Amino acid sequence: MPGLDEGIPVTVQTVTRTGGKSVGSAVLGVLLTLGIFVLTFVGFLIAPLALLLVAFLVWTVVRPRQGGEQSVAPAAGETDEADGAVGGHRGRTATTDFGAGAR
Repeated sequence: MPGLDEGIPVTVQTVTRTGGKSVGSAVLGVLLTLGIFVLTFVGFLIAPLALLLVAFLVWTVVRPRQGGEQSVAPAAGETDEADGAVGGHRGRTATTDFGAGAR
């Protein structure tokens, strides 16, 4: 029977690994990853609100221009007997009459 020292050679690794990241660079990597995540998350939250705000601003700028171009046609046969103004408005439009904002 062979002795214990005559078997298959066994090697034992006794060197510790020292080539990895330092603690500072690992913390910096975690902080950078969290920062990118927060910026992306906030971007997805704010982008729809910003788009709605821009659409609202465009709507408020365009709306008065559309209101000035629209004309209110009087009903057939409506005239003011005194000055011949159509619809009895005497030069006023539907946007300047009382209650024009309550459409």
